[in-house]
Parts: sequence; structure tokens; C-alpha cells
Amino acid sequence: MAYVKIAVEVKGRDSELLSYLFRIARGLATLALYQNGPIALETFQAALNVYQAAFEGGKTGNRSEILKRNAARKAATEMLRKIISFLQSVATEDDIPSLVQAGFNACIPKIHRKSVVAPASS
Repeated sequence: MAYVKIAVEVKGRDSELLSYLFRIARGLATLALYQNGPIALETFQAALNVYQAAFEGGKTGNRSEILKRNAARKAATEMLRKIISFLQSVATEDDIPSLVQAGFNACIPKIHRKSVVAPASS
């Protein structure tokens, strides 16, 4: 069984991350591979809604709202990391098209091994 690598980008602006996370949440709902995932889709969606509300509140520059936004971002990205970890542990090469369809960057990493030169015999 080949190892499937799923790459995600959790850096950048809050608006871009929110958009990406909502797309992932919609994709997870259609992904049969995630039926018994570690985090319920409703829980993940609720965390995204909290993050969205905190993001909107943080636009005013209110320090307490910005702290709430940062905490909500951290919670949502931690959930995403657990979801990715689970998917990588159960995914096979055959699942790559459905993972890509769900919004993930999935591939089988190429392993580069160093070639060892045999010592010259004298």
C-alpha cells in the first residue's frame, strides 16, 4: 500500500483560509473515506462558523475580537490537521481522485534514495 500525502496551506490571510476551510468542509461531506473520521463534520462546521463570526468581529480592530479570531483560527486549523492525519492514514492510491475532488492536494510522494557507490576493490 502506497503512502498518500495530503498537503494543505494554513498560512495567509484569514479571508483566504476561511474560504479554503469552508471548501474543505463541503468536500468532506461528499467524501466516503471520511465516514468515521475523528472529528464530526458538524463539529468542524461549527468551529468554522465561530471563526467566521470572530473574523467579522475582528475587522473593527477591537483587541478582544482579534484575540477571539486568533483562537478560533487556531482551533479550526488544529481540527484540520487531525482530519488530514486521519485521511493520510486511511487513504490509498485509489482514493486520490476523490480527495482532489473534495479540495485536497493529494499525491504519492516520490522517494529519492541516495545511490551508494561501492568502494573500489584493490
